[in-house]
Amino acid sequence: MISMQRRAMLLVFPAVALSLLTACTKPENGNAGVNASATPSKLVFGFVPSVEADKIAENAQPMADFLSKELGIPVETSTTPEYAGLIEAMASKQVDIGSLPPLAYVIAKDRNAAEIMLKTSRRGSLTYHAMFTVRADSGIKTLADTKGKRIAFVDPSSASGYLFPASYLKGKQMDPEKWFSQTMFAGGHDSAIRAVYNGDVDVAASYDDARNKLEKQSAYKDVKTKVVKIDQTREIPNDTISVRTGLSPELTAKIKAAFLKYKATPEGKKTLDDVYEVDDLVDATDADFDPVREVAASMKVQLENFKKSTAPKAPAAAPKK
Repeated sequence: MISMQRRAMLLVFPAVALSLLTACTKPENGNAGVNASATPSKLVFGFVPSVEADKIAENAQPMADFLSKELGIPVETSTTPEYAGLIEAMASKQVDIGSLPPLAYVIAKDRNAAEIMLKTSRRGSLTYHAMFTVRADSGIKTLADTKGKRIAFVDPSSASGYLFPASYLKGKQMDPEKWFSQTMFAGGHDSAIRAVYNGDVDVAASYDDARNKLEKQSAYKDVKTKVVKIDQTREIPNDTISVRTGLSPELTAKIKAAFLKYKATPEGKKTLDDVYEVDDLVDATDADFDPVREVAASMKVQLENFKKSTAPKAPAAAPKK
């Protein structure tokens, strides 16, 4: 059971908006030796796991292999435990290609650490929502019923797992700092849903629909029955595939062409779905993410000072029926 006093989180919610990556968080796979030149001898493709890190790496390997063949440069995968770690890895040139969600991309761009290349499509849409979920047997029917309850967000650098849900709540005069009795960052969208499923929190904010991944696991096959959606936020631009600043335009163009070629193959379609439930990759511009900047400004998020959260994480736990 998660035990955490709201007082601890009072330090985090404002602080979430006030710091960026002043501490260097290295990828778990240890890529400090990556060549930082414009034409590196190898490329590192970084992810933040939406499920277990080893599962993401396994699912993404066919894509890395294809890119290696197309580019004539070895491509390795790397996972970091938080979005902040991936941003820092790109800023320090340890990661060359990043699967960055919208807020993480905006932060990385603000740091001159990343350049957008492509954005994703899911279920035919270039935007998505954040959703609020509760246990079906909780008696909670609307957000108004969540006063004094416990909430799990995902990560302070997540658009759908924190920024947009927190902004939405504030717009309803439900300031997360005061509305909930306990708050936490679960570290992953599936972890936030799992915390609700297990009764560790009363409500979770995640992307819509983060239950899909859990539903594929036998232990959580009934997750859509036990965990139900009660509300959603405004639309959010989908996540990106970005490259680190400093790669040559020629190499960036080759990387982009390789991704576009891969997504058209049967293997590519399967891999993109396995990794992040992506059904297409399309051209993107930095301006596509201005809505994220607008919400960040409304929340007084100072992107240049954003750092990784020190908030407690959800404990690993067996599913509770």
